[in-house]
Amino acid sequence: MLARLYRTDYPDQHRIHAIDGLQIVFHRPSGSTHFLDSPLPEMLSLLAERPMPSDELCRRLCAKLDLPCDEEALQVVEARLAELVASGLALQD
Repeated sequence: MLARLYRTDYPDQHRIHAIDGLQIVFHRPSGSTHFLDSPLPEMLSLLAERPMPSDELCRRLCAKLDLPCDEEALQVVEARLAELVASGLALQD
């Protein structure tokens, strides 16, 4: 079975402002505004480099944030990916 790939049009199709530790992201294609807290902006930045499956995103995100990459981290990444897909900020292939 092939792993699902996740991708994003971030930051090209977004307008981004940092306010009080959050990122306010306006998604131009949908006209929606989102308030993002870590690790969502970091996840979008990594996905902007290239599409990748959730396990690779987890490894790269944990390395970037200096966190252990374990099953719990993968569960968090997959839950946050589901939120990003539901919001339209990420797409699943």
